[in-house]
Amino acid sequence: MLEKSDTNISETLKTFNQYNLDVGLIVPTPTGMAKCIMDATSTVRKHFFETGIHDYDIQEQGQDYKVVNRAFFVFPSHLEETTASLYRPVTKKGDPRIWFKGLGKYAEPFNLLALLVREEVIFVINCSKKEVLQSIGDRRTPLGEMAEKLKPTEDPAVAELLGLLRDVSKKGYIQTMRPGDTGIGMTLETLLDIEANTRRAPDYKGIEIKAKRIRRGRGNRSTLFSQAPDWNLSPIGSAWNLLSTYGYYRDGKLRLNHEMNAVIPNSIGFVLKIDAARDWLKQNHHDTETSSTRHVTTWVLEKLRQRLSEKHPQTFWVGAKCKGKGQDEHFHYITVEHTKKPKARNFDALIEGGKISVDYLMSQRGENRVRDHGYLFKIHQSDFTALFPPSDYYELH
Repeated sequence: MLEKSDTNISETLKTFNQYNLDVGLIVPTPTGMAKCIMDATSTVRKHFFETGIHDYDIQEQGQDYKVVNRAFFVFPSHLEETTASLYRPVTKKGDPRIWFKGLGKYAEPFNLLALLVREEVIFVINCSKKEVLQSIGDRRTPLGEMAEKLKPTEDPAVAELLGLLRDVSKKGYIQTMRPGDTGIGMTLETLLDIEANTRRAPDYKGIEIKAKRIRRGRGNRSTLFSQAPDWNLSPIGSAWNLLSTYGYYRDGKLRLNHEMNAVIPNSIGFVLKIDAARDWLKQNHHDTETSSTRHVTTWVLEKLRQRLSEKHPQTFWVGAKCKGKGQDEHFHYITVEHTKKPKARNFDALIEGGKISVDYLMSQRGENRVRDHGYLFKIHQSDFTALFPPSDYYELH
């Protein structure tokens, strides 16, 4: 339901990340407001579990097991006390539900609400009211006071790696050691004397290194990680079935190279969908002629969140100016954006909001065999601060 928000999800998460605040997001619908009921989204459930305030997974169904928790509506000048009802109904599958007493006076349908837990109390922040969210920058306000708490610490390996990168930058333009898209990363790793990273662990003393081309006038997407679907949970069954069913011939070879997101189906009808009840990310196929939708592949969301956290405890996104093409391409590594531990809880919301997309890069390799170049989860550079706390920027030259 987050996709129905009347407020930009990415920009909202950027604001909270700027102050290192973890939140869960929820959007009330007209029906929900009328019936005084909201589905507890995966981001809310995870936030409640990690803060120790509530675990929906062990809660039994029915009103007898409803939990009532202290809560506050956040205003720029004050807090207004209310109560939060956390429960699972007897009907249907007992989908996790939440409601705040008096919410109808604080919010309207499709407002974006951020839930922040501090000392076993839930704070409800109406991010659709600009004056509420903007108060985070004033330490005299309730939200601003909470935002003052956390201060990041620096890792000594950061200065060490920066020194090595500055030495590389002093060399100026360096010819690629491998033609193609992956040459920029492979060349940098070789210059830093780092073995090609086929593991899940970061590259250098806990710091992942990602090299990228600086291209003016183009919106660059950066790869967060690659993760194949869970074929056992995917109706399509295998990579070959996926390629042979939806692929197309180009240059005499069967291929499937497509970007997809959760906002709108792409040119062949692929669209992502969060299945919150199962904690799955599904890739569906929408047939425009029949208006039917088919579930094709599945990822387990918790595995994707773990993958994100494992890959990016700290990351140096190294930017390079480029000249030439192919084997004659040259790189001058000149900038670093240093991101720290991502807010994995924001991953689901950014998928739903279309800010994180997935690329299939597949082609046929022999009979009934697939050569895949990864199932790439990507994010635009402009949305980094919705996923990561504030970055540090360095010029290398």
